[in-house]
Amino acid sequence: MPGSETHNQDQDEVAYAPGTAAAATPTPTPRTVPPVPPVPPVPPVPPAQEYATPVDPWAEGEAQARAAGTPLPYSMDPPAATVPAHLPAEPGNGHRSYGKKVWILGGAALAAIVALGVTAALVLRPGFPPLDFQALEEVTRLQPTPPITSGWSDAEVLGDRAYFAGVDEQGRAGVTAFDVDTNREVWQSQAAGVARSWAQLIALPGAVALISDPDYSTSRARLVVLEGTTGKLRWEYNLGSSDTVHFGADVVLVVDRQQGTLHGLELTTGKERWQAASPDGSASTTVLDVTTPSDLTGPAGTRGRPFAPALSDDDQVVQIAADRSARVIDVSSGTAGKPRADVAYTSDKMVAHDGRLFVEESSTDRLLAYDLAALATAEPEILYTAPKDARVDGLTPCGDHRICFVETAGYASDKAQVIAYDLEKHHEAWRRPAAGTETLVPVGESVLAVADDTTTLFDAGGKAIWAATPGTAVRLDAGNTLQFSDTLSSSIGDRALVGVHPGDKPVQLGLLRDVRSGTCAWNTSVLACVAEKDFVVTRFAD
Repeated sequence: MPGSETHNQDQDEVAYAPGTAAAATPTPTPRTVPPVPPVPPVPPVPPAQEYATPVDPWAEGEAQARAAGTPLPYSMDPPAATVPAHLPAEPGNGHRSYGKKVWILGGAALAAIVALGVTAALVLRPGFPPLDFQALEEVTRLQPTPPITSGWSDAEVLGDRAYFAGVDEQGRAGVTAFDVDTNREVWQSQAAGVARSWAQLIALPGAVALISDPDYSTSRARLVVLEGTTGKLRWEYNLGSSDTVHFGADVVLVVDRQQGTLHGLELTTGKERWQAASPDGSASTTVLDVTTPSDLTGPAGTRGRPFAPALSDDDQVVQIAADRSARVIDVSSGTAGKPRADVAYTSDKMVAHDGRLFVEESSTDRLLAYDLAALATAEPEILYTAPKDARVDGLTPCGDHRICFVETAGYASDKAQVIAYDLEKHHEAWRRPAAGTETLVPVGESVLAVADDTTTLFDAGGKAIWAATPGTAVRLDAGNTLQFSDTLSSSIGDRALVGVHPGDKPVQLGLLRDVRSGTCAWNTSVLACVAEKDFVVTRFAD
């Protein structure tokens, strides 16, 4: 959530050793088709290799698909991004690249079938055994009302409920709810009404929300919340073009940048529960959700956004103000802790997780960790100092007591490295080359390194379970991933899928046919996608 101000990053380099910082004080400047037979996996990679050798993962899949007369997967350009990303940076090339519980207005995926062999019997995280993967089976097709057009469409899955949305030529949104456990349509609704352009569908416990793009004639957007059991309108709210929205367990937090105010709205009624002005009254501010370890263990989008974040009554956010101060706010009550000065610029790279705020200081290249329980009083810990001319991106928690990030020397993305830092032992746990990596997605204690059109999965020890594999991989839980054969797109096409649990043979699931893959969402057993003229639910695991 970038801020609007600028600052001088060309200050003198200062040598720091890991330890405790006195304080960071830089001065700012001014429905059914028979499934494709599963494809046999490729023989394992020789155990002598430390990393999986890049192979053509499509050779067997293509041969079998041709023999069966099945259309082959093909590449397509990603859709134009319409929603900017939320910190940590998640460049949006596909399905909803936003962070936990936050949606941003104002304008503005990857996977591959991996033919890999794993010789080591390892698991990503205890308590997450292999899923019972099966050949793709179409569960149902749902006829949308209104009919699908070339305009916006989307799908969401939360627990046993799938939601689909589309718009007609007049911009009227229609939402369909489907119960995955009972295999029945629950309701259809057009209660959201009309917008010039819709942007997002958000599944919430007991509700579903839609957000429109700002209307260019008014610079205002609509936030609409529907009742989850009936599809009836609960309430709606008028948003500014640069407002952001965060969802707590019972409160919707709207960051009003025009007025420099935070509004806590009741999720059930839309009534304002609390209001708080930004510390310096400025419209420029960054608000970060504080994620929890359980957020790293459930289904997530291509850029790591949890589909089912652990919402609770004690949800917190961290607000960074234009004056570089930081404070912790209780989302339910609006109670704010004492602010701390000189923490970060609103545009600095930051992530808040499990009681800590991690900041990569643009002015000193230091990676700092602040204790949120004692933000105003305890000194931050200096975790790492990047070399001169190197940049740090993709800050993400990657297991209990670890933070991972991408370090790139200048603009040499082919020399990017993924670094895992141990927060208990206070040193690097491992460092591995990962050319072109832009984003990191935690999978329990492992991490997916996502490049433009490939992914690499590093285990907890830094071993590459697969390396630079074409396509997109996504997290199902902390021990299982789902791989798509190509990047995800808003265009109609096919994607081959593979289910992977390290230590077990990859399971070829078949082709997901004729869908807008960029709309797909999933839990640990089904995919919900928008097709050309209807909505489709497909099962990939029992």
